Amino acid sequence: MSEHITLRQLLKQMEYDLGLKLIAGAGGLDKKIIAIAEVNRPGLSLCGYYEHFANDRIQVMGAGEIEYVKTLSSDEQRGIFRKMLAYGIPCFVVTRGLEAPQELVEECDNFSTPLFKSHLSTPAFVGRLVPRLEDEFGPSMVVHGDFIEAFGIGVLILGESGIGKSECALELIRRGHRLIADDAVLLKRVTGHRVLGTSVYSFGHYMEVRGVGIIDVATLFGIMAVRVKKSVDMVVSLEHWDENKNYNRSGLDEERYSILDERLPHVTIPVQPGRNTSITVEVAAMNMRAKKMGRHGAKEFDNAVLRHMSGETTGQELVCSELDD
Repeated sequence: MSEHITLRQLLKQMEYDLGLKLIAGAGGLDKKIIAIAEVNRPGLSLCGYYEHFANDRIQVMGAGEIEYVKTLSSDEQRGIFRKMLAYGIPCFVVTRGLEAPQELVEECDNFSTPLFKSHLSTPAFVGRLVPRLEDEFGPSMVVHGDFIEAFGIGVLILGESGIGKSECALELIRRGHRLIADDAVLLKRVTGHRVLGTSVYSFGHYMEVRGVGIIDVATLFGIMAVRVKKSVDMVVSLEHWDENKNYNRSGLDEERYSILDERLPHVTIPVQPGRNTSITVEVAAMNMRAKKMGRHGAKEFDNAVLRHMSGETTGQELVCSELDD
């Protein structure tokens, strides 16, 4: 992860994906930098309002901005563009293949501020650009654990060294789920209150299995047993069984685990001999998937019991109604 990239680096890395074409301000390609994973549509600034002007972001002009500028005289356009450029913005991008005003082209050359044109629509352009910038600038951290995708749910498995995280992950892989990272997981916060996880190593999916050594998961289990990146949907903490601790038995009290200021669903699973940890993790992932689909087993059971206690249903009716659901 870097602190910033130059406009030349952006052009080199994403010229094709973003459909970028440089039309002015070439002198600023190595001087202007991007250091934030957001863009700005300067509609208010074009109208003369600069209170909270996001001048540190790429300025994206779509059909609305271009059509507004066309209603202004040439001198008015130059005055607006000069004022905006004086704030030291990184660059302008005109989307939808629209022609940039000649006044903007000339002022960008005067200020050595790159001006790009893209054939993409504004939403498509932003949708491709922001994730790339997030990879560069998004807050990140590395945790010691395993990251698995089970039933489409990204499960981050944490716990002290030697508790069996890799063995649990290995059993889940054997049961048809996918490995994303073993031992060291790189986590990055992105837009939409999401945390993405991937391996810190870019050269393959390997696991350390105590007593066996390093294994190549893709070779042993097939390419479908691995995945490069996934959002973290829940965190599972493995810990040694403590008979004096009250573990969550109803599922009504939902725990949260804070990662990069995002509070993610959290499950604590006690580990003891004879208890199949991988199946418990698998069930936790299935339960999370059910919740995402609007089915919360613990709450439904609690409501059913309350209805039964209030006399609304008999025991037999309670069972039949739940089976019918």
